[in-house]
Amino acid sequence: MLLYHPNTQVEEKVNNVEEFTYMKFLKSFCKIMDFWPEREEKNSKTRILRLRYILVLQFCFTLVAGVLYLKNNFGKKTFYDLGHTIITVVMNVVSVSRLILRCFKKYDVVGQQFINKIHLYHFRNDSEYSMKTYKVVHKISNNMTYIFSFSIFVCVVTFNLNPVFNNIGTGAYKNPRPDNVTLQQCVYYALPFDYTGDFKWYMLVAIFNVQKTFFCTSLFILFDLLLSMMIIHLWGHIRIFIHNLNHIPAPRNSLEYTREERQEVDNTLKKCIQHHTLIIGFVRIMSETYGLAVLIYYAFQQVVGCLLLLQCSRLDLKTITRFGFLTTMVNQQLIQISVIFELLGYMNDKLQDAVYCVPWEYMDTSHRKMVYMMFRQSQIPLQLKAMNMLSIGVKTMASILKTSVSYYLMLKTVTANEA
Repeated sequence: MLLYHPNTQVEEKVNNVEEFTYMKFLKSFCKIMDFWPEREEKNSKTRILRLRYILVLQFCFTLVAGVLYLKNNFGKKTFYDLGHTIITVVMNVVSVSRLILRCFKKYDVVGQQFINKIHLYHFRNDSEYSMKTYKVVHKISNNMTYIFSFSIFVCVVTFNLNPVFNNIGTGAYKNPRPDNVTLQQCVYYALPFDYTGDFKWYMLVAIFNVQKTFFCTSLFILFDLLLSMMIIHLWGHIRIFIHNLNHIPAPRNSLEYTREERQEVDNTLKKCIQHHTLIIGFVRIMSETYGLAVLIYYAFQQVVGCLLLLQCSRLDLKTITRFGFLTTMVNQQLIQISVIFELLGYMNDKLQDAVYCVPWEYMDTSHRKMVYMMFRQSQIPLQLKAMNMLSIGVKTMASILKTSVSYYLMLKTVTANEA
């Protein structure tokens, strides 16, 4: 089957969703860290020595080592100096939560349901408008995949090169090393050897930190990418659903439908109800699966947002190069994921209007009951909630940003004597 790629002159022969170029790229990237949702038949055979379980142990170890580092240096170093480690420890907590989620079968169930049922590839031939929406969503998904994936490499490179440049600037690589100069790392741990003074141990920890930051960054960005892609396709589904509702015709020549028109309306309403039920069901299973992980992520944004502002407030070149890009990326991810999730709430309001405007006054009792069923279902908010408590969207994002600024001002006052 030949499918036309939007805004390109290239036709690609595909037989399923995973054969698209951007899906192949995403799948390959996810498989590096065993993060791609598996098919049920493959997942039925449990293999203990999987990378996901090894990464859980590794991240738990570094989490404990990071917390011990904070404990050992509390009171010995300023809050500004410990701020970097606090940020990396909290990032580690988020990574562990996502790795643990990956170990559950429900992660595979949601992922495979998206690939096999929700992806608009399966609905592209339903109508001309479905094909149009499919092309738009395809283009967005394609661009998002490459932009998100490229940002992984940018984050890893900048995060690891910054301490290298600082070490060059302080002369830490010289032999002999200047007095009172230590080798900087991008992540610090409590370890039984001196990796800030002994160059041999420094290289070992630096190499370990490169792979650690790659996996951590990938967990953050790929997780958000998969969620965002699901939301974008749900947005496309709701667009198609609203369009179908808006094009339920009124009777052509009288105040009631003819037998043929009633049959046409009956088929359309049944199809709309099935489509809406599919959308609601997938939103519910997404909330149940990703709710806790998203709640932890928003808590991370709350904690890290004020700490990054505090670090950047010193406004010296060393601090800006160390925390400026990280601050930009963290806030950009928060804004981006919140705006994408807000699409569902925005479309839900339009959906209610579309159901209300269906020409139900011309229908018989059975069809009015079907419209009433859709109207009742449309009252269910199509919005992902974290643990059924926190609505994910622009309002929550704005609240987090405002609270981060308030906490930053408080911390700035408390640590003013350390600046």
